[in-house]
Amino acid sequence: MNRNRAGIACIIVGAVLSISALLLLLYNRNEDNRAGQAAQMLWPDVQNAISQNIKESRGDSEDMTEMEIDGYGYIGYLSILPLELELPVISEWDGDYNRLQIAPCRQFGSTRSDDLVIAGHNYNNHFGRLSDLTEGDQVKFTDMDGEVSTYEVASIGVIASTDIEAVQDSEYDLVMYTCTYSGQDRVMVGCKRIL
Repeated sequence: MNRNRAGIACIIVGAVLSISALLLLLYNRNEDNRAGQAAQMLWPDVQNAISQNIKESRGDSEDMTEMEIDGYGYIGYLSILPLELELPVISEWDGDYNRLQIAPCRQFGSTRSDDLVIAGHNYNNHFGRLSDLTEGDQVKFTDMDGEVSTYEVASIGVIASTDIEAVQDSEYDLVMYTCTYSGQDRVMVGCKRIL
């Protein structure tokens, strides 16, 4: 009799866990789609702002031009050619992931000082497929002044989530990174400028 109760309890717990996993999967897919739609809706606004702001000379400043769109500052957009992604980049990360739900964010640096670090959520419509890149793939960044920087992927790896120095003090001109699906580590892509 106790075996039957234990068996029924295990079946109920298994069913509850299966339903919970399904609901979490549906929630994550919905968040991914929402984030992708938000980025795609913003991308034309960023492009339009760039075309209206193109300057003849950017000067010697290492500061990147920032323009406000829908309450957030943007520094340009990324074109990750092999992944067929074009994503606006918010000028700064807020640390609590609200901005990352809209678009990838600059964490440090600039294209002008060749030390730009961009963080993004691991949504498939954002940085979730970074690990699919291969060495030699091209990535472009267009800033708000219309300047296009072209990079080549030089390194793809996994780093500890606490290894801030790996992204901030890297040898790369552009670093893009996101959480692994477990959230324990980070996928980091290091790029070298080619143009």
